Amino acid sequence: MKQVFTFQNNTNPTSLTPPYPEKPTAVNKTINQLLTRFNLAGIRKTLDLRLHEAQEDNLSYSEFLEILLHDEKENREDNRRKRLYQEARFPFEKTIDDFDFSFQPGIKKGEILELATCKYIEKHENIIFVGQPGTGKTHLSIALGLKALAYGYTVLFTTVWDMITTLQQSRADHTYKRKIDYYLKPDLLILDELGYKTMGETTVEDFFEIVSARYEKKAIIITSNRDFPSWDKIFFDKTLTGAIIDRLIHHCHTFILKGESYRFQNRTRD
Repeated sequence: MKQVFTFQNNTNPTSLTPPYPEKPTAVNKTINQLLTRFNLAGIRKTLDLRLHEAQEDNLSYSEFLEILLHDEKENREDNRRKRLYQEARFPFEKTIDDFDFSFQPGIKKGEILELATCKYIEKHENIIFVGQPGTGKTHLSIALGLKALAYGYTVLFTTVWDMITTLQQSRADHTYKRKIDYYLKPDLLILDELGYKTMGETTVEDFFEIVSARYEKKAIIITSNRDFPSWDKIFFDKTLTGAIIDRLIHHCHTFILKGESYRFQNRTRD
């Protein structure tokens, strides 16, 4: 939808020499080259249209320039939103409105909506969703991740095992530090499916490295099919298990999702 701007200008625009040709034509090659050189893609996309509007509406120089700058601003913001979404690597889109809270009466919608304000990211707090497969853990984590993107935060979604595999492989090709930084950089890191596989000694150390480095600095959302007392079955090192849990739950919002798989229940009804 076209954005409408309101301008305050007491000068009679008809008395001004218009900043455009009397009969606007396609933007010439030189202007296009300069706009490309200075990375003004937003202006380049709309300049022909704006030239026509400037003549039709008798816009002043300042009005014409302001509209062009707004076009550039909107184009850059739109490109940034697209880039942040691509970098977040969500496997699919789910929203809070899509979530069936009647299926999980133990989860209060008001609490999730409060988290959707993303204050927990500002406070560097964590969120942990615990429950059996199909109870909505990943759905809620993605929904909150999309809200974070809408507020301009950087987000990265990954399964725990994909992250661990990447870090293990990076040891072999000597890119370990760069890969660690990759998982430390986003404002919100979403780690899905903790507990589906047991971690060996080095993999536990990698997981601890991420959790420890983000502790009280960046937010984490974790989904797990195991409750906290069972986490010692996930990690090889019992000492690190305690250290990991301690750092994760120190500033944490924990939700227990109960019941059968939503997907299984729907399939049964069908």
